[in-house]
Amino acid sequence: MHVPVSIIVPVYNSETTIFKCIKTIVENNKNIKKEIIIINDGSNDKTLEIIKKIKNVKIINFKKNKGVGNARQYGAKIAKYDTLCYVDSDLFISKNSIKKLIKKLNSNINVGSVGAIQKTINLNKKKWSSNFVCLKSCYGFEDVEKEVEFTVIHSEFCVISKKYLISIGGWKFFSGAGGEEFELGHRILKSKKKIILIKDAYYVTYYADLFTRFKEIINRTEKYIDLLIKKKHFDSEGSFATSNQAFSALTTSLYIFIIFISTLVKMNYFYFIISIVFLQVFIEFNFLKYSFKIYGFKMLLFSLFGIQIINLGLIIGSIKYILKKLFI
Repeated sequence: MHVPVSIIVPVYNSETTIFKCIKTIVENNKNIKKEIIIINDGSNDKTLEIIKKIKNVKIINFKKNKGVGNARQYGAKIAKYDTLCYVDSDLFISKNSIKKLIKKLNSNINVGSVGAIQKTINLNKKKWSSNFVCLKSCYGFEDVEKEVEFTVIHSEFCVISKKYLISIGGWKFFSGAGGEEFELGHRILKSKKKIILIKDAYYVTYYADLFTRFKEIINRTEKYIDLLIKKKHFDSEGSFATSNQAFSALTTSLYIFIIFISTLVKMNYFYFIISIVFLQVFIEFNFLKYSFKIYGFKMLLFSLFGIQIINLGLIIGSIKYILKKLFI
């Protein structure tokens, strides 16, 4: 297979990862004709200085940060090949992974995009809570043998045809912590094409700590609810918006409500709280089992806390969305 590919790497403040990211792209994917486009999205660290030293790449430098959706769309606009491959700047991809993604994309005209599946490996050794974020991000794919259909484009590492991408409207832009992958994934499915993730192509990366993830979830939730209402269904297991996640967030809401009521009315809510605890453990049982299997008992206990923080982000994001709709 000799399909040429334009590899688009949006980068923002990635001075610690961008060099190795490009190195793995080049060294692990030698047998393909390619161009590499690095889009520096207004970085204010040493990212630009580093990428200027990398040979045989095209550099686009934005003076101001405009968001990853804008960077991806601009990369598609200037790409000279029809096959586009998106790789996030903090990813290290596996050998021949791009070739495998392209092969799958071209094997079926009903496939709109093909993405890689992440390994349950966290390269962030400085923030222990990032291990929980890693588990939450990787959960849902552990039982995939070869491939799985998905409802969200795996924008961090995927391939898609430029002509097809343009035909469905390209990337939309959202400020802050992402959300474009959900919206584009919805349009791909509406166009009657599939999103496939394959396990034979994979990547590893650094995961954010729990507090950073919490802030991202608030932002993403506020942006995502409109799309969720339009779609009228939750996403695939392994995504951000699953039915299990929604039910789990509901139980956390009940915790908060009971605590609030207990400050106003002196009543014994012990058994009610215990019932909710058991309900949430039932909802999150498979994830808790997964966290224990990967990291052991300490992570199992921490996951019970981490789940509440993730759910709190969903709750706050939902409240922000409602307030925005009421007052704007």
